[in-house]
Amino acid sequence: MKKALSVLAIAVAFTGCVHHSPFQSEYYFQAMGRDGEIVVTADASRVKEGNAELGSNPVMERTERINVALMPDESGTYPLPIENWTLYGALEGNFGKVLVPMAIGSMDGFEKVSIDGGKYYSNGKISMGVPETGILLFSTGDYEEAKERTLDKRSLLIPSKMADLMASSLFAIYVKSPRTMIDLGFDLPFAVLSSMNYAIISVDTSDSVHYLSATVDFSDERSAKTFSVLMRNLAVQRIRRAGERLDIKALSDMIRQEGSSVLILNKVMEDEEFSKYLDIVSSFSGGIV
Repeated sequence: MKKALSVLAIAVAFTGCVHHSPFQSEYYFQAMGRDGEIVVTADASRVKEGNAELGSNPVMERTERINVALMPDESGTYPLPIENWTLYGALEGNFGKVLVPMAIGSMDGFEKVSIDGGKYYSNGKISMGVPETGILLFSTGDYEEAKERTLDKRSLLIPSKMADLMASSLFAIYVKSPRTMIDLGFDLPFAVLSSMNYAIISVDTSDSVHYLSATVDFSDERSAKTFSVLMRNLAVQRIRRAGERLDIKALSDMIRQEGSSVLILNKVMEDEEFSKYLDIVSSFSGGIV
């Protein structure tokens, strides 16, 4: 996918007109998030502000928001490597229904597939098209299913309050009833993962400092307690490695359990940790972030 989008970047460099996402009263990514899926959304404008190189990419220049959902295979492996997930999603932004599809169709190996009311292009590994002005839809699985779920017969699976939080962050990750997971650095025991109802993780930046916040909800308080203890232990290890003073109250305020939920509030991320999460977003979005 990364190679395909790199070629597309060159192909769309000289296409004209200005378009914007048609999603204004709700978010495109709200139609993602079936049980077991991981949903990632990123504010492309803010990502570009922090990385001039990305801002010079013709595809990124046209992108306002990146949305990707990942569906796990049935192997039952935990954690599941990124290559074992099927992804679909959309870039929202300056994507017209005429010139951008022409650019995709001109790429080596891509063939046009006609469907009711439109068309898309596929090279057998990834399919791409512009089903609506402002939406560049892609899938490594069934393109038509992705179009139906997120556009033609969409239903909102992510509640508005959660979606607002995700959209206001630099990037965010959401998962409901996960059967497996990628490595997010939490090193969760599978028993804890399997009792998770949902998790929402948001990453933001202020004055060059990166912060992670999360809400992780479990089916029982025991699993929530296990997770909160694990998170506190990881935080203590980081503080000791850095030679900083351990502030128990501050740690308790940052990571706290509320019934069957665990809240992580404004946890400062090390540069290495932030880069790891950015790599995850990059991998999910085919390397355009």
